[in-house]
Amino acid sequence: MAKILDSREICNILEQENIERLKNLPNKLCLASLAIGSNYSTKVYRISQKKVADKLGIKYVPIDLKETVSFDDFKAEVVKLNNDKKISGIIFNKPFPKGWKDEAVFAQIDEFKDIEGMHPANLGKFFMGKDDIVSPTVRSIIKLLDISLEKDVNKYKGKRITIVGFSSLIGKPLALFLGKRLATVSITHIGTFEKGDLPFFVKNADIVISSVGQPYLIKGEWIKEGAIVIDVGTGEKNGKLTGDIEFETAKSKASFITPVPGGVGRLTTMFLYNNLIISSEIQTSLEQKH
Repeated sequence: MAKILDSREICNILEQENIERLKNLPNKLCLASLAIGSNYSTKVYRISQKKVADKLGIKYVPIDLKETVSFDDFKAEVVKLNNDKKISGIIFNKPFPKGWKDEAVFAQIDEFKDIEGMHPANLGKFFMGKDDIVSPTVRSIIKLLDISLEKDVNKYKGKRITIVGFSSLIGKPLALFLGKRLATVSITHIGTFEKGDLPFFVKNADIVISSVGQPYLIKGEWIKEGAIVIDVGTGEKNGKLTGDIEFETAKSKASFITPVPGGVGRLTTMFLYNNLIISSEIQTSLEQKH
């Protein structure tokens, strides 16, 4: 039976760390959270963003654009946020309108207000080994894996890890992060699923990480005995927030498993604000040098 990786205790520790670091900043921070259209997972995430902002004493500004918004109008809105000195950081909540490319969207944000590390300049720094601002979801996954592998003398080295989902926000940076730790990483996506090979990659993985957002995409019976299972996916099924993995079946086979909700999502929100603080510390340092 798996140990449930509830992130509550880690969140409490990180919350206190965030509170202490906020005391050393000269100004009150403000996060602008931009969303386009209506999406269940986004709604849940933004509720969490507001709740944590209130706890930390950070101003939270939700910005809602219609799903029919043009890319030019979206860019104009982002320019306002970039130029607004009261805004400390910006988050773009996915999904974006059909046809919009991630790289084009994230290129609009001021690199110093990009608290998800998705601006091309920040991605370049990450690729070259600078880890100041990394996707808060990736940071959450790594934190939970570090805890799971605490007693493993080899840690990540040689571990067969299957990542389900190849997004710019999670799958791609996570693969790089794990590869640098000498894990053997397999990236799976819609092509893998359509060919019928997804069960093979899941069954042979020491660690499974899924971030698709499709309820019960991964069957519990596919999980290898003793595997670590990190479920990042959030979707709606029968009016409830649900993960990508059949939790009840999977937990009987895994050694560690994250619940949905209560696992990665809760921790991601806290790391989001940790990134906001780090970014503000960097900006403050640069201002003092000039």
